[in-house]
Parts: sequence; C-alpha cells; structure tokens
Amino acid sequence: MRTLFLLVTSSVLLGCQFSKEKILTSSGFLEINGSQVFYKTMGQGEPLVIVHGGPVLDHSYLLPHLEELAKDYQLIFYDQRACGQSSVEVEAATMNLVGFVEDIEQIRQALQLDKINLFGHSWGGLLAMKYGVKYPENLNNLILSNAMAPSVIDWQLEDGRVSEKVTNKDSKDRQVIMESGVLQSANPTKAIEKLLRISFRPQMYDTSNLSNIKLYVPQDYMQRSQVFSSLGTDLTDFNLYPDLKKIICPTLVIYGSEEPAANLHAQKMADSFSNGQLSIIQKSGHFPFVENQKQFFAVVQDFLRK
Repeated sequence: MRTLFLLVTSSVLLGCQFSKEKILTSSGFLEINGSQVFYKTMGQGEPLVIVHGGPVLDHSYLLPHLEELAKDYQLIFYDQRACGQSSVEVEAATMNLVGFVEDIEQIRQALQLDKINLFGHSWGGLLAMKYGVKYPENLNNLILSNAMAPSVIDWQLEDGRVSEKVTNKDSKDRQVIMESGVLQSANPTKAIEKLLRISFRPQMYDTSNLSNIKLYVPQDYMQRSQVFSSLGTDLTDFNLYPDLKKIICPTLVIYGSEEPAANLHAQKMADSFSNGQLSIIQKSGHFPFVENQKQFFAVVQDFLRK
C-alpha cells in the first residue's frame, strides 16, 4: 500500500541572486512507497513543480539558476527516488516510469496542491510528459526544457548526433579516469563529478559554462546508479507522440540552438500537443538556463503570464 506523509520540515529566508528580495524556503521529506523523498520549496504564489534530469542527478544542478522564478511562483523541487538526499532504498516494483510519474502525483497530493504548473528538464521532461498524459486535469501549464524525445527512435537519433560531437580529448579524459581505479575507491565522488562534466561537454554551446553548473555527487553514487538499471526495459521501446494530444494545457517546448533536437524533432514535438509552442534559446545547448539566462527566463515568464 502506498504511504505518504510529512517527516521533517524547516523554513528559512534566503537572498535571491537575481534581486535583493528575500525568498521563503522550506524543505523536508515525504515517505512514498517506503522511500524518503526530499523536497524543497522556494518563493510564494502559484505552484511550479520542478522535475530534474538524470537519472541519478538531483535538483541541485538547477540552482541557483531557477531561483529567478521564485519571485513570482512557489517552486517545488524534489530529488527523485534514489537521487540526491532521497533514500536509496526503494521498492523494486516501483522502479519504472509509472512509479516515477506516480511520485509526482503523490507529491502534489501530499503538499495539498490543486492544479500545478509542471517543469521538466531532460529526463525529467519525459516524466513530465507522461504525467500530463495520465493527469491532464491537474495541470495549468507544462514546460518541457530540453526534454528527452517522446519516442525511442527520436531519442536514439538525437543521442547519436550528440555522440558525434564527442572530441578525442573528451574520450581520452574519460579513459584516464576509467582506468585509474579511483571509481573503485572508498570515495569516488570527485572522479564521478569529472566524468559527468566530461559527458556534458558535447551538450554545451560554450564549455566554459560548465563551471556554472553545480553538481551534487553522493558517496554512494555508484550504488544509486545500479538501482536505475531496471529502467532499461521501459526505455527500449516507447512512443508518446500519439498520446500528447491528451495534454490540453498550454505546453512550452524549449531547446537550445546547439542541441541536435532543435533541428531533429523539436517542431514535430511541439505540434503534437493540443496547445503547444516551441522556443529555441540561442547560444545554448542542453542547459539554456545556465548559458542564456536572459532569453530563457524571458520566454518562460512570458509563457506563464499568458
């Protein structure tokens, strides 16, 4: 039986990097199917639930960048099961796309939210799409930032184009770490962070912007990665395109100009929604909220205010 209740909460006032205003924050844990899921809220106003990318990453790479939106909305971040500060112990039967989608709904219910605005980045975009298909009545707006493609065919095609952008230096740097044995050490966090940043290089417009991405790598990252191995079957064959029309709320599809998806499937994806629109963020790759904050937030804020 699904159990869900508040375990711990705390509230503080933090200064937002984009203004001198103070923003109210709170954090705590929700128990969902035996897992303690960490969440953090920032700001006040209409709820905007943020679904981070990954898997295995947590919400921290989205900060402090998305704090700009906390001036007008209550941002609700959470670490997906087995990610970040959420517990690694999970029910095996729920380690699938259905389980991750249900987590969003359980968080909505636990925080006593009515309709929500939903923001999904990368892998989180796929979860947000599946949530919208199943629970269209619970959404005011849907924002898909650099989302995984809605079909395995388009996803694999895009992944192939990204692989073509991997340089010899990227490959050599990765090989050095893999052959060093440090990943088998008691604390491989620094090496894992380096690997993550190497993997992000082909996805950036300007690789110097990587220094502006904050990554949290727990000491048991490798163990957490193994937990996600069961997702493989869900990702071998999927096609959401026929179901996207079920999402009736306004939907914003965002990609960076340097992402292969911008030219491969972005427009087809936006056209598949009942009320979709596409925005290409110039001079950016997979992290437009880092590389071109001005255009990114102008687009998102204009969309939400309509």
